[in-house]
Order: sequence, then structure tokens, then C-alpha cells
Amino acid sequence: MITVYIPNNFIPERTYAVRTLLTHYCGVPLEIIVKEGATAYELRWENKSIIIEDHFFGSIPEGKSYIDQAHLPKKIVETTAIGFEGILMLYGTEHLEISRDSIRCDVDLFAGAFFMLTRWEEALETKLDLHNRFPASTALVVKNGFILRPIVDEYSFLLRNWLIAFGCPVSEITSTYSIIPTCDVDIPFYWRSKPVWKALGGRLLKHWNLIESAKDLSAYKAVQSGKEKDPYDTFDYLMTLAEKNGKRFQFNFIGGGKTKFEGYYKIDDPQIKALMAEMKSRGHGIGLHPSYDAYNDASLMKEEKQALEISAGVSINKSRQHYLRFALPKTWRHLAAAGITEDSTLGYAAEPGFRCGTCKPFPVFDIYQREQMQLIERPLLIMDVSFRMYKNLSIEESIALCEKIKAQVRKHNGELMILWHNSNLSEMDGWTGWKEVLEMLYK
Repeated sequence: MITVYIPNNFIPERTYAVRTLLTHYCGVPLEIIVKEGATAYELRWENKSIIIEDHFFGSIPEGKSYIDQAHLPKKIVETTAIGFEGILMLYGTEHLEISRDSIRCDVDLFAGAFFMLTRWEEALETKLDLHNRFPASTALVVKNGFILRPIVDEYSFLLRNWLIAFGCPVSEITSTYSIIPTCDVDIPFYWRSKPVWKALGGRLLKHWNLIESAKDLSAYKAVQSGKEKDPYDTFDYLMTLAEKNGKRFQFNFIGGGKTKFEGYYKIDDPQIKALMAEMKSRGHGIGLHPSYDAYNDASLMKEEKQALEISAGVSINKSRQHYLRFALPKTWRHLAAAGITEDSTLGYAAEPGFRCGTCKPFPVFDIYQREQMQLIERPLLIMDVSFRMYKNLSIEESIALCEKIKAQVRKHNGELMILWHNSNLSEMDGWTGWKEVLEMLYK
């Protein structure tokens, strides 16, 4: 066990940052002691020490909040000094001293990790996008071009290597690279999820071709009669693909909602219940996909979770928000109050990569209640629509970008959390050939 001395202000925040980075990520048991007058974090064991200079919390006047534009990192800089491993510096100066028994680091690793994991940047006043989401383009890591770098994982890798080099007892790494496949079931069936006049009318408006409309009508009749499979019913393909690779999907279902962004099925529909039963029988998981407005409504989230549990016949403890809508930290609070213990919402729709600076699950922190919550966030790294609909990438460009993300996740023995919608494997809506991207993620 090591002892970590921390300065006497913002104690809950410092404690969270220290425990998360050192114990949760590096596997180091520790004791935290508040030290009056300290101006740095001091890690001590035997006759060895690592000093991490405080360049964030110590600069904030007593009684003031750090949740302020003035306290954002001015810029993210890649270090070049020997011993830093080219990490990204959010707070501090690029200075490192290494002697036989000690290391003194002027990059505030704990403040940087706290910034990325708590997402307090997203609590600042900013112009939200059309779905009331914090825009990826506003995020500091996106603006500085580092969304593809897992900053927190790099910090923990650096700290772990320092500790090992100095003979500190560090637990062996037990985590290994893994892919976590998930599917948000927004529209389970094309021809069965809409009134026939609406489905056919929408197709007619799209291609305005009577021959194609006749084909659509024929396809509709074939699906209704059971002669053909609905084009959005790709669940067997998804499950089989995962099973061949020793994995299981988490299928997230919507348990309610009253906006135009849902309503394509009812959770107690016999067909939906049968679908979930098949998923369970094959060992796949069922999760909650709170409806469009539920991210900001605790009672709605509870109602939808209960409805899903009744129809699925299982206890639900995992979730992802519809349209990735998220209000910091209220959505986390509502999830915890509803009995959710794992969420996987935090990835940017418009930018694949490391929104939270990590590819590993981590405990969340409520920046207003100033406490660690009983909730784990498993960051979303890759989502189908990000490539084609937000970034307008080709299949080849998407594969290349996925490879970059996969390489980082492999390097840090993390989780490649992916989201692929069942409806985006259909050839009806321009997704022809995109199975290639999904399948390469398993390689």
C-alpha cells in the first residue's frame, strides 16, 4: 500500500481523481491523507516518492467553483520531454525530474483525468445541438484534434510504469482487449413498425417511382404473409456474428415515450416479447434505451425500466440514452435512482473516439453533489451513424478510422464498445455494403 498526501481543498474531487487513476486503473491500494499546506500530490512508500504538482484545484480561490470557462485547459499539448511518453498535457508545465528514489512531475495528471472523466466541461453554458446535446465540435479534445487519444489511459499507463520501475507493489493487469457489441432497437421492423400507408407513402416520396412503389407493395405483402423477412429484422445476423466470435450483444429496448423520435413499437407487443425471449435464450443481454425525453425525467425513466422488465422477464441494470441525449450530471442521477448500474451513453454522435479519454469502464462523479456515484460508465467509442450520417465517410474511410480506434483500445487492454443499429444493416436506406465495417470490428 502507498500513502498519497493531498492538499486541503476540493478534497472529494481530489480523492476521486486519485483513487480512480491509481486504484481503479493502476490497481494500487492506497491511503489518502489530507496534508495542510501541501501544494502537490505526494505518493510515498518505503523511501520512494512520486510528486505530481497541483496546477488546477490549488489555483481556485476558496469558495469558488472550478466549473467555469476560466478554468478550462488553455490548450492540449503533446509532451516531448524524455520520460513523458508523449502524453497529452491539459494542466501544468512540461517539466520532469527523475532521480534514484523520486520523480517530480509538473504535468497535473490528476486534474487532467478529472477533467476528462467527469465531463465538467459539458456543464458550462454553451449552445447545444438540435437534440439538446453538448456538441462534439465544442469539446476541447475535438477542437485540439485529440479525440482519438485515450488521455486517461495514457496517464494511468505512465503512472503504472513509474510505480513498477520504483518497486511499488502493483497488481497484475487482468483486463484484456475485448469488443462489446451493442444494438439500440429504435425500429425493430420496417413494414411492421409503421402503418402501411405511411411506410409506402414515405418510400414513394423518397424515390417517386411507380415501379419501385409496386415492388415496395409486393415486399410489404410478402413480409405480412411470412414469405419474406422484414428488412430491418437483422437480429439473427447480429447474434450469429457475435456468437461466432465468442461474444454476446446487449440489445437496448425503448420502454415508452411519446415523441416523434420513438413509437415504432410497444414494449408489451407479443412480437417484441418473443424477440427478447429469443435473445435471452441465446445468451444475449437486454438493456434499457430510455425514450427521447427520459434523459431529463427521473419518473419517466423509472416507468420505462419497469415496463421493460415486465415484458422482458428479467431485471434490467444496463442502459444507453436514445439519441445519446445526456444532461450532466442529472441523467446519471436519474439512471442511478432507477436502479441502473451501468450506462454506455458517453460517446459523441458526430465524432467517434474517446469522449471521456478512456476505453475502460469507470465510476462516475457528480460534480454538483461532489461525490462518487454508484454507477459505472462504459464509454461508447464507435457508432454506425457517426461515420455515414455525421462525418459522411465512405466504407473504406470508416474502416480506416475504426482501425485507429481499435489500435488504441488494444494498446491499453480496453473495451471496444460499439453500437450498430439493426435497421442500419438493411439495403433499403443506403446502407448497402456497411456490413463490411461491422464485421471488421471483430477482427
